[in-house]
Amino acid sequence: MNLTKNFIASAKDGIYSDNNSAGLYLRVRREGKSRTWFFKRQLSGKKKEVSLGSALVVSLPKARSRADHLRSLSEEEFFAEVERKEAPREEVCRRTFEDVAKEYVDWTVTSGTLEELSKTHKSLQGRLANHIYPFIGKIPFDEVRPEEVANMVMAVWDKPYTAKKIRAIVKQIFNWGIAKGYSSGSNPSSLDGPLQFLLPKAKPKVNNRGALDPLDVPEFMATLWQHLTGPSFRCGFFAILTAVRSQTARMARWEQIDFEKQEWIIPPSQLKIADNGTLIVPLAPEVVNFLKSLTPQKEGLIFPNNKGKVMSDTVFSRVPLELEGKWVDKAQSLNKGEEIKATMHGIARASFRTWSQDDRLGNDKRFDPRIAEICLHHKCDDGYKGAYERNKFFLRRREMMNAWAQFCFSKI
Repeated sequence: MNLTKNFIASAKDGIYSDNNSAGLYLRVRREGKSRTWFFKRQLSGKKKEVSLGSALVVSLPKARSRADHLRSLSEEEFFAEVERKEAPREEVCRRTFEDVAKEYVDWTVTSGTLEELSKTHKSLQGRLANHIYPFIGKIPFDEVRPEEVANMVMAVWDKPYTAKKIRAIVKQIFNWGIAKGYSSGSNPSSLDGPLQFLLPKAKPKVNNRGALDPLDVPEFMATLWQHLTGPSFRCGFFAILTAVRSQTARMARWEQIDFEKQEWIIPPSQLKIADNGTLIVPLAPEVVNFLKSLTPQKEGLIFPNNKGKVMSDTVFSRVPLELEGKWVDKAQSLNKGEEIKATMHGIARASFRTWSQDDRLGNDKRFDPRIAEICLHHKCDDGYKGAYERNKFFLRRREMMNAWAQFCFSKI
């Protein structure tokens, strides 16, 4: 039949020959989800099929051009071409997305990209199992379409962070798989391709983690000060004073603390964005005295759980819920018309960031907003490039962190 672009896009399951190019066929399978080209030629009584790629990637003119090339070869040249391409092709075609994804996960460990059984490693496996494999896991890797990726993302569209993460994971796995030769097509999860037209234009609203109004932080810290007998409360107190993330605080070790220089040297492996490099946190006198009150050790975790291991994020996150008082995010509660509770992450990070530019306290004229971003270990688009060394930025950060600690201690 005379194949056209519209027919190719709407054809039902079956095999269709192209009248304009002898030996060229379109195969449609899985209720139209798979549309692939193949070329068939009979020589010396043998029939050979050669896959020419997905019809979603390889256009009709390009498929005809490839078929014309194969048809022009001599018998010997044709079989040599088939043997050269078919062996690896057969192996690749047997691989489902899940097969390739598992190879990728193994590679992240062997290459040193991720530490086995680390939080990031387990999180990657969890997202694959819960949000990705149910949608595209069993599909041949080379046949995953943008429509199927869109369905996967839309299933968690009401959870923007998860939607963003799983699309990024699939994109990374496809980039890796293409580099390994497991696919000859384009990346179906790239927003530069068809996927951009399959997802809603309106982005879902992101629910930020609840934080405290900066003016409420001193009262919260004074209340927390009365509960410092528990490791989770001590860790939370330290996290707020240093404006770090949960994992970074929970993994803090004594050997990382330089009491003489009043610094906490955090290795990249303990930070969310390892590419930003080592973070040197200047410790205010109040923080140093707090740490000294805990009977410093030469090495080991500063805030271990009762088994001597890193405490769980769940235990750490419950700190505001276990304190007396009503700790809510007033701004978000007002905007959403419902009570949004403050979280440890929000207080340690968002409350600090808001405080750094709070005009009620005069901080909008006192501190450079870039310095606050560097304190939070965010990458700044300037010549600084995340190199956290003892230069003028370190001095400005020490000034800011000292002021933050004094503010946090103002009602203790």
